[in-house]
Amino acid sequence: MRTALLLIILTILSYDSEAAEVWHPFGPGGGGWIEDVVAHPTNPQEVWAMTDLSGLFRSQDAGLTWRKMSADVERGVMARKQIVSHNRQFAMDPNEPRHLYWGTCGMIWTSHDGGESWQAAFGKPPAVGDDRTPGLGHAIAVAADGSVYALDHESMLRVSRDHGATWTELSKPPVAKNSSDTPAFPLTLADGTLCVACRPSPGLAISKDGGRTWRMTLPESIILNARAAPAGSGREGTLFAFDSTGKLHRSDDSGGSFTLIKETRHQWQPGTRFAGGLAVTKGGRVMLWALGELVVSADWGATWTRHRIETHWNRGSYPGMNRFATPEGKCSALDVTADGKVWLKCDSSLMCRSTDFGVSWTGSTTGLQVLCYFNGPAISPHDPQQAMVAALDQGVFKTNDGGASWQPMRIQPEWWNDKWQNQDGSVVKAHPAKPQTWFAIIHGHGGTRHPRLHRTDDGGETWTLVLDVKEKFGGEWGKWLDDSEMGDLCFDPSNPAIMHLANYQLGVLRSSDGGASWTQTLKTKNGLSLATSPSGQHVYLQCVKRTGLYASHDRGLTWDVAHRADGVDGLAHHPSDETTLFISDGQHENYWSHQGERPAKLLKSTDAGKSWTELARLDSGPLYIDPIKPEIMLMSTLHGGKGILRSLDGGQTWADFHHDAPSHTARGFTYGGTPGSVIYHMFGNMARTTKLYEMVE
Repeated sequence: MRTALLLIILTILSYDSEAAEVWHPFGPGGGGWIEDVVAHPTNPQEVWAMTDLSGLFRSQDAGLTWRKMSADVERGVMARKQIVSHNRQFAMDPNEPRHLYWGTCGMIWTSHDGGESWQAAFGKPPAVGDDRTPGLGHAIAVAADGSVYALDHESMLRVSRDHGATWTELSKPPVAKNSSDTPAFPLTLADGTLCVACRPSPGLAISKDGGRTWRMTLPESIILNARAAPAGSGREGTLFAFDSTGKLHRSDDSGGSFTLIKETRHQWQPGTRFAGGLAVTKGGRVMLWALGELVVSADWGATWTRHRIETHWNRGSYPGMNRFATPEGKCSALDVTADGKVWLKCDSSLMCRSTDFGVSWTGSTTGLQVLCYFNGPAISPHDPQQAMVAALDQGVFKTNDGGASWQPMRIQPEWWNDKWQNQDGSVVKAHPAKPQTWFAIIHGHGGTRHPRLHRTDDGGETWTLVLDVKEKFGGEWGKWLDDSEMGDLCFDPSNPAIMHLANYQLGVLRSSDGGASWTQTLKTKNGLSLATSPSGQHVYLQCVKRTGLYASHDRGLTWDVAHRADGVDGLAHHPSDETTLFISDGQHENYWSHQGERPAKLLKSTDAGKSWTELARLDSGPLYIDPIKPEIMLMSTLHGGKGILRSLDGGQTWADFHHDAPSHTARGFTYGGTPGSVIYHMFGNMARTTKLYEMVE
């Protein structure tokens, strides 16, 4: 009996272990803004990173690989677009590091299991459609006694002494208001001293009574960064402060007085996000990454050595293009692992690590996905190991090994130079009949941002401009991120020389000669994605906001409204049935913000969009029908809090398939190229599963 029971237990544990790994990161790492890096206080293998698009990431191998850990928070605030996090908004209890704190989306979130799960501890979720509150944060610091200090966007300082269960207002330190533009940072010393600074206001505020009263020190200096000597160093009263003129100050009496110990060329200006990095080990090693200068000290700052890393820099796992000239010239944050052996530096789209005290650096972004994906990857129908993906700010990437490594595509050479100039990618597609032919839509950057369609016939080695949309069809195009960058591209399954190009500003363009020439067949706005029937006779355009669903029944030559709605948030066509398709009839102000009270409806048509049957009200969004087993479908819910759902009966019933998906919701799904494989994309990350056909619990 005991043997049988043991076998049952082992079977359950084995099943749970396998079931825990359903979704895996897919796509190149880096991109966006990597705002902060925080090392675990005792475990040298654990490091955390905060980003401006994808939330929170954890590494369990000292920064070599990363996994997103913020799905609970996204679910809690019903986020569709992004979770914004900035410097000093994440902290760990130095003595009980299973307690974690994260001040994002105008709230404070706590984890008591090392970041596996998160619960709201303070504040309320942003109202649906509120695009301001998600950008508000609390700067967090945890004292040696477990007291948690949180500074909100009005610079009100609160404290919790019960791991975030309750909070008490203390005071407003005499510093500028905390915001993404003027980030504040509190820190604590081992003796209980509390310090707060907030650029651009000058001075470092010091409190000896737990944040009730304050005095100012370094009153003429704008403090960009400060670090206390780690506990156990024997220098518990040592405090370093780095100011906007490049001067590094040190106090050995808990902020009572300071001595200038190093001057650098750093010249910070208000609005500059690269404020430099500062990190200290227990053994007295200090690293200061100023703007254009990296210096290190092995004796608490008594003597210094400068490292020139231009010739000791390796991209490593970072495949992207950086918008700045050299890796030395910028730093948002810096930290060192608990054993003092691995140094990690982040800035904009880069995370770098050094194991030789700053002599050399290697890009380390595997799994650290902060790229802006408007569309999913294009998997080659000829070789599933090949794929391309387009990303805002970073262009187009290609993999030839199933996603293990990625290379950037040099599509517009005038934007490629020694400075790794970035470009904006939004759509990439593989030709269904020609293995070496791919199409990509690039938007440029800055004032040149408007859609341009490019083609390669050699697998991405060289590219040719085939359509400048603005030059050919006009239109108003924004300088920065806006809806004009959305679009889609699809081929007629029966005749791939016929192509349809959707543009958010213009409607639908059509080519009948493989992209050599184009005509506008539908004038509308808010078009997001395209789908065709198996023969290509029927073509559909999904529109968000106002229009609904357009349909063409003559291969895209003429169009009519097939379903009038205040927004369609999902579209999927049956892979073998010529007249069956599904849509999510939503009520959304735009593709990210919800407006209205009713949940989105899942509708099905079996007559090419002439009539519709309601299947469910699950707040449905993007949809997916498996091309091999079309009775299996996926749905990403929007504001219903259910995440990703799966249907095994053609959309009649739905059950959870979210599991360990790194994001709460998905923006779309793509067939992964092999049976049972599917990839979802979100604004800041992608993930793949090969278990679509399995009964995962």
